[in-house]
Amino acid sequence: MTPLTYVIIGLIVVGALAAIIFFAIQRRSTPSELLANARTAEEEIIRRLEMLDRGLRDEFSRNREEGASAAKSQREELGKSLEGVRAIVDLRLKELQQDNAKQIDKMRATVDEKLQGTLEKRLGESFKLVSDRLEQVHKGLGAMQQLASDVGGLQRVLTNVKTRGGWSEWQLGVLLEEMLTSEQFAKNMKTRDDTDERVEFAIRLPGDDNGAPVWLPIDAKFPMEHYERLATAQEKGDAVAVDAAM
Repeated sequence: MTPLTYVIIGLIVVGALAAIIFFAIQRRSTPSELLANARTAEEEIIRRLEMLDRGLRDEFSRNREEGASAAKSQREELGKSLEGVRAIVDLRLKELQQDNAKQIDKMRATVDEKLQGTLEKRLGESFKLVSDRLEQVHKGLGAMQQLASDVGGLQRVLTNVKTRGGWSEWQLGVLLEEMLTSEQFAKNMKTRDDTDERVEFAIRLPGDDNGAPVWLPIDAKFPMEHYERLATAQEKGDAVAVDAAM
């Protein structure tokens, strides 16, 4: 029974005893009877109260033990529940870490692949550019070698006096034809009566009062060797060599 039940029973017992005393007084019992009845009622009330007190104490003790046992059970159950929750959380965290590790590895592989592809592409483009430049340089060197060969050939040609003279005569003829009319110059002209020597070209100039023209001889065979010796002597400041070259 609950403590409230014991309290209600105790109140009923006290009420019943009070009613007995009241009815005994109403019957006008003798003083000795009233005293005896009062003592009996008091003893009964005390006995009932002691029983009620013991019952309440026992009930409180049982309730306390049951409460302690229930609290212990609840704590144990809560501990088990917390352990289960902790195990689930640990499992979920482990799975999440593994999934994150897989995602990171996948992202790293993707990034490495893209970087490798970009690097290979850039290296390929750089190597192609360098190869193209080297090819252009090679072609340029070939052209320079060809030009040097042509210049060397031209130099060898011009080194020959006869060849150089023929080339100079041809160039001079072209120049005179572009600048003068055919009446203003003559080819293989004998400019002096006292000699049979002829010059490649002679320019016709106005003459004396008799109308005879004056011919200005032009020799296309320029003495290159003499000029080079003169230029070298002038650069060195050698006066003797300059006089000899002139």
